[in-house]
Amino acid sequence: MAEKGLRDFFLAEAEEHLVVLEKGFLELERNPYELAGIQELFRAAHTLKGSAALVKLDTINRVAHNLEDVLESIRDGKTPVTKPVVDWLLHTLDAIKLLVSEITRGEPETSEIADEVEKGLKEILSTEEGAKAAAAEAESPAREKRPLLPRKREEADVLSSYVRVHVDNIERMMNLVGELTVLKNSLMTETRDILDLKDEIEYAGGRLMREISDFSSRYSYSIPDKITYVDSLLEDFRELEFDRYDELNLFTHKLHEIMDDITEALKDSAGFLARLSEHIRTIDRINTEMRDLISSSRMVEAGRLFHRFTRTIRDLAHRSGKKVRFTVSGTDTRIDRVIFERLFEPLLHIIRNAISHGIESPEERLSRGKPREGRISLAAKREGNSVVIDVKDDGRGIDLKAVYRKAVRRGLLKKDERVGKGRLLGILFSPGFSTLEETDMTSGRGVGLDVVREIITEMNGRISVATSEGKGTIFRIRLPLTFIIVNIVRFSAGGMEFAVPSSLVQELMEVEPEEYDPEAGTVALRDTRIEAKDICSLLGLSPGERGEKPPAIVFNLMPGKQVALLVDAIAGQEETVIKPLGRFLEGLKHYSGVSISAGGKLMPVLNPVALLEQPLDAVPPRPEAKEVELRRTVLIVDDSLSIRKFVSMILEQGGYRVFTASNGMEALTVVDEHPVDLIITDLEMPVMHGYELLRELQRKGVSETVPVVILTSRGSEKHKEKAASLGARKYLVKPFEEDSLIETVRECLESTQLT
Repeated sequence: MAEKGLRDFFLAEAEEHLVVLEKGFLELERNPYELAGIQELFRAAHTLKGSAALVKLDTINRVAHNLEDVLESIRDGKTPVTKPVVDWLLHTLDAIKLLVSEITRGEPETSEIADEVEKGLKEILSTEEGAKAAAAEAESPAREKRPLLPRKREEADVLSSYVRVHVDNIERMMNLVGELTVLKNSLMTETRDILDLKDEIEYAGGRLMREISDFSSRYSYSIPDKITYVDSLLEDFRELEFDRYDELNLFTHKLHEIMDDITEALKDSAGFLARLSEHIRTIDRINTEMRDLISSSRMVEAGRLFHRFTRTIRDLAHRSGKKVRFTVSGTDTRIDRVIFERLFEPLLHIIRNAISHGIESPEERLSRGKPREGRISLAAKREGNSVVIDVKDDGRGIDLKAVYRKAVRRGLLKKDERVGKGRLLGILFSPGFSTLEETDMTSGRGVGLDVVREIITEMNGRISVATSEGKGTIFRIRLPLTFIIVNIVRFSAGGMEFAVPSSLVQELMEVEPEEYDPEAGTVALRDTRIEAKDICSLLGLSPGERGEKPPAIVFNLMPGKQVALLVDAIAGQEETVIKPLGRFLEGLKHYSGVSISAGGKLMPVLNPVALLEQPLDAVPPRPEAKEVELRRTVLIVDDSLSIRKFVSMILEQGGYRVFTASNGMEALTVVDEHPVDLIITDLEMPVMHGYELLRELQRKGVSETVPVVILTSRGSEKHKEKAASLGARKYLVKPFEEDSLIETVRECLESTQLT
């Protein structure tokens, strides 16, 4: 177990040394007489050799030992930096990379690799001068006896401010921070609910206090008629000589005392809730700081990613007979390790296309007044909570006319159709699209930008492109700084909650009825019309209540293509954790994962590119009638706050939408403002009791289409007959069973649908 831990540290360290070596070898090739950095390369090879020996990786130790010898010989001026030498250095570096990859996969080292490296070294030393140097080195007794120790003190261990942490530990810490974020969201939501309840209690308490005060002022010192006092001790006193209190007076006095106690309790509760809110805000701050700190621990510099392309560009340029200079900037910009690992393939596609499509041959560049050597650059910078990466070349640019012709041939555009530059650039991201008629070793296979966009979208990022004919092209990739905890937009559709990363959202809008054309599938967005799709139609859901202006989420899927997704309601934004679906559900491309809402519900996280562009492999079945009815609206009318809350909870858990009112007058207001499918009402209420409400609903004709259920503590036949005569469909007596309530609601709604 200890050896495995040491090997993990070795692999983490080896990655850093290999980056240094590759960058240095390519610099040696460009400037063979500039040896200022040779000591750093020698030190990297020596450390790599020593670390390999420590963890008993003998083959890597042998290869690194040969590498160290050659670098020492170059440093001491014994071996000139020639092309064969540089090729051997790069070949040896590839050998170490291969061996490291074997160790990473848990496979044994291939010992033959060390023999091939040594054979190649003998070949480059086969010249007369090289042979003499090799013979002298071989005959040196010091060479044979030299121990595997540092040649100089530059490799001596020094105290460091850093410790190595395995990436798995950082991942576990980030998962814990994610769980803390979800818990924090839940606490903040529950605190808001408690504060709302406190306000409601204070309002009710204020009303009660006013009623008691009015009642008390009327009866505090009044003596009802025909009252008889039995206390013989007070018979000698007249009314003005001694205040006489009956039971009514005592009752009002007790009410005052009780309200004073309640008021004090509310004040204490308000203080507690204020402190709790402050503590939760502190948790939020600490959670954010801890998340940022741990996120920074698993971030790597963009330069480590950029330098991986140096060798690739060199080989591709050589293969295609082109001269290419590669530059990087913003290398100290830090990006999430997950993004670092997944970004290599998209950038490789873009760079391949730049060399094949963009950079001209030396002769063509000279004829255009350009230098023989083309330029490709990678630049990174941080903007807010995003990192922006630009891939730029100074080649011929994108031939938009060729794009148009190919798009017409493929049926993506109609002949003579007028399209803008943005739309043509967007077509480049269509699956299998390429302007080349023949394939070569670098591109033209119809696999590229569509894959690039898909991978970047899966990372909650965006890609855009700008081009100028004869001057070059820029691809811009915008990605979030971290990949685990993201900001999302929550929305509902078809009775379900969904989420989408806010980084993919262009804007939110309300769709005006006159601006939406359902037949054409378009909607007006300022001075243009864009495509519009209904999420319920895409996923086979039944739309919920949307009102006159349904909300929509606008996505910029590619340059020149915007799509509005119509939903039922937008709940807001929050930071949360997105978990992958897992291998069992990995084929559901329309979802990028799942999240947990502040209320503890699972929310599918949509992948808008896959959902809005690719055909659905299997449309989910439409909900049955029973599922549809569970999303209908119920009005609960009761003067008891406890009853309103309890019944609301039961129905909401069953999937219903619920409105409440404390008396018949409030209920009539709700019915006038909102369409309801069912009314559940008490009989004994202030202001307007249940019978008066039934009479008004009957007079308005509402009870003919909206069933009314009585829920009361009065269970006599006389009350039931009176309610039925005023249009009540069902009659329930408190206390009631939850199943009985749900079944009654279902039956009433079913009977309404049948009629």
